[in-house]
Amino acid sequence: MMSKMLILARGDGRAFTALDGSSILEGLPFPVVVFADKANAKYFEKVDTEIVRWSNKDDVHQRALRRHAEHGVFAVATLDEQMVDLAAVLRKEMGIGGAHPEHSQRFRNKVVMKEALRAAGVRVPEHTSCADRAAVEALLAKYQRLAIKPVDGQGSRDVSFVQTQQEVEHWYSQTQAPNGFEAEEFIDGVLYHVNAVVRDGKSLVTASAPYLPGMANIDFAAGTPFVSVLLTEGELKARLEAFSDRVVEVLALGNGVTHMECFVTSKGEIVFLEIAARPGGGGIVLMIEGQYGVNYSRALLLLEGGRGDLLPPIQAKTGQTLGLMGFRNSLAGFVKRAATPEMFSESWIRHVKIDLKPGQFLPPAAHCTDFTGLLVFSSADHAEFDVRRVSLYERFYSSLEVQGL
Repeated sequence: MMSKMLILARGDGRAFTALDGSSILEGLPFPVVVFADKANAKYFEKVDTEIVRWSNKDDVHQRALRRHAEHGVFAVATLDEQMVDLAAVLRKEMGIGGAHPEHSQRFRNKVVMKEALRAAGVRVPEHTSCADRAAVEALLAKYQRLAIKPVDGQGSRDVSFVQTQQEVEHWYSQTQAPNGFEAEEFIDGVLYHVNAVVRDGKSLVTASAPYLPGMANIDFAAGTPFVSVLLTEGELKARLEAFSDRVVEVLALGNGVTHMECFVTSKGEIVFLEIAARPGGGGIVLMIEGQYGVNYSRALLLLEGGRGDLLPPIQAKTGQTLGLMGFRNSLAGFVKRAATPEMFSESWIRHVKIDLKPGQFLPPAAHCTDFTGLLVFSSADHAEFDVRRVSLYERFYSSLEVQGL
């Protein structure tokens, strides 16, 4: 009996697809068993798959332990932030390698990660637990604007901004569990994401990119697109990579991939925001694959399985920069007419995903990567990227007609 890697494949099964359309599970040097829900099981037909209900976490937990007892599990992996904690618990209970809860919390709990980094001299926003209302009010008096967010959240869900004591009072009146939130100094700057593949504590490749202002993760409620384009050269790229290396060192990640977010202020200061030990969502993995030739999601599986030696060589493309645009909706309605993938056939468009069909009900975006469509495309430089993204945006929305409620 050969033990397998258990993959907790919560969410859209297309996250396991590489830029060329192939499954990242193809050709792995070890067998896998995938836990997936009924709607996404079709993406894993070629491998051992067990259908689960993610809403019943206790059942998923027991099924995983039973699978280990009966057939053997040698590693547990997930691409999904909401499964990171369960994966860590399972590794500990199964007695296998990888991040256990005491390690995974450094990449899950926003207070824990910032405390560790601040102690090591890394610039982080001043912050406090919302369990201490007096401390929150004192922090607001000091900075005049705060961000309030879940300590273990993702996707910019349940993030609020407050500028007055009245807004703080309103927030507390609407929140039943303030101890699950933290308040932090609002940082005025451009938000960047920095993504590393780490083997034996060393970064093999680090990809960094800004979220375009007004089109970042937090802007999903406004219906603006989600837009990002990779940095390919320059002093800021080098500084962001060095900052990422320092964060990885302090938080002691041995093997895995990271998705870190940080601000760059108008004075050029880099300020840590948060970090996750999993690939970025919303097409970021495909954008990076097009630039560097390595799929971070597959890299995570290889590293989790102890086969980091099989990672592909890093081959950064020159003379081009990869970017992405995810389309988001702010209004509810029924789709009458929509764009189709065939409308985006240029060779420089590397990936097209459109989740719109006439007659379907279209709800507002519920989180930052709740897309109706995604394009990953290359350009000669950032100037050409801007021209192309504007043209693609107009093409997508000129074909979209939604009958509002």
